[in-house]
Amino acid sequence: MPDNEENKYAYLNKIACETEVHLQIVTLTKAVRLKTRLIGVDPNMSVIVAMGNSSEWIYAKQYIREGQKVIVRLMNTDQPNANLVAFQSNIQKLISVAGRWLLLDYPKEVQQLPLRQHRRLPVHVDAKLLHPETKKICSSGYLNDLSIHGGAFVGEPIKKASLDKKYILQVMLEGDTKSIAIVIKNTKKANKRGHLIQYGVVIEAEAENSKQFVEPLLIDFLFN
Repeated sequence: MPDNEENKYAYLNKIACETEVHLQIVTLTKAVRLKTRLIGVDPNMSVIVAMGNSSEWIYAKQYIREGQKVIVRLMNTDQPNANLVAFQSNIQKLISVAGRWLLLDYPKEVQQLPLRQHRRLPVHVDAKLLHPETKKICSSGYLNDLSIHGGAFVGEPIKKASLDKKYILQVMLEGDTKSIAIVIKNTKKANKRGHLIQYGVVIEAEAENSKQFVEPLLIDFLFN
């Protein structure tokens, strides 16, 4: 096994219990997405996650069966060497003796991205910049890259835009609208004709609010 693959498995094997887990159940019609927590990892054997009791889990009950294909994403930005880990697996067994747990097959392949504070990951998320007071749309476009602290927004030129000016960044994720305050730090033309401008932005929010905004977008990055 190559060294980088060994490192990925080493990180997975030691990832902290209670780490937030995002499950995507693969069905013929649509993806069923669930949020839960990690119970533990049995190296080379299985990954154990908790079964929830929310309305989403109740709806998903019809798909939760042995052999069902799932996509798993784990990320814990509380760790200094935080990584985004994702892999495909299958439900191995449902356990209800010691707790309501799902045993998943240990992955044959792991994808991993280090989440350094200022490292920007490539994404493509439809987004808008709104005026902070009127909430009117100043520019429509998309996020081109993203980190825990900021990113790049590519969109229509903003009238009277200036550096260090505040806006509201708004995105849609799985049917829900999410927004957060940002400050423009730099600008450049995104194409030769200048029809689109790339705005380098910094998130202006408390650490927890920033985390809640950014994490789901980064989690959605792998396997999509």
